[in-house]
Amino acid sequence: MSMLRLEAVEPSFRPRVYVAGQGSFETFNLIVIVRRGAAQLLMGERDITIGRHCVMVLPHGAQARLQVPAGTGVWIIGFARRMQSLITGTGPESLSLDLVLSRPSLTPENPQIVETSILPLLPLLVQELNDPGKRSQTAIAALLRLLLIATSRMFTADSLTDVKNDIRILHRFRQLVELDYRNRKSVAEYCQDLNLTYDRLHDICQRNLKRSPLALIHQRILLDASTRLAQSDDSIQSIADHLGFNDPTKFSHFFKRSTGLSPRQYRQMTRQEMDLQASSALRTFSDWP
Repeated sequence: MSMLRLEAVEPSFRPRVYVAGQGSFETFNLIVIVRRGAAQLLMGERDITIGRHCVMVLPHGAQARLQVPAGTGVWIIGFARRMQSLITGTGPESLSLDLVLSRPSLTPENPQIVETSILPLLPLLVQELNDPGKRSQTAIAALLRLLLIATSRMFTADSLTDVKNDIRILHRFRQLVELDYRNRKSVAEYCQDLNLTYDRLHDICQRNLKRSPLALIHQRILLDASTRLAQSDDSIQSIADHLGFNDPTKFSHFFKRSTGLSPRQYRQMTRQEMDLQASSALRTFSDWP
């Protein structure tokens, strides 16, 4: 199954409804960009109006119903959870992107950013997906990262977090992980570097990113591992050594526990998926339940 869904919903005479967080797309997130009219998002008892030149982001697995009234035009984007670390990356802006993706977020109206920084990216994304000679995962991730960076700039700093000190700590933790994830440092060692208790760091990570410190460390290791498996011919032994595993079997167990696939299976799957995508049309949200 494809890891990305993208659809331009053109204004029409009939309303349409899309369901997120169920069926085949249970682990997908949802990004809604309204370019004309207004849409409604129903989440439990919440009824959220998404106005023109606003962006709504739902985290992976969130259940909701998107109602697109007659005359409204929107773009709908969703990507599988395992694409997130590739899209958000490891740069200085990656924390703000993870924050945007970790909770339901509705931007204020901002015609300038939507019209000049977001909407022009979408035809490029469609072109990349539709052209059998392209379909570069790196290019797709880069376009989605630009879209999320523009979206994050539509928020004020205070709207992304209520505790600025948390963000300072998360930035420092991410910097330390980037420096030492290949050295297999424990969470306790990172806590010592940060002068924090384990409970304090765990609370900050869970509250802001909905993941534990160990899960964030593993995410960085998996990003490096999956990139090397997909884009290089390095041996499993070589990748394990690069990531600080003294035994390739331990690396294989770690990777399979995290992804459900062995490193060899993942490499085969990603290359087969690239071949399949090269012969298939762009899939949309029209088959959502």
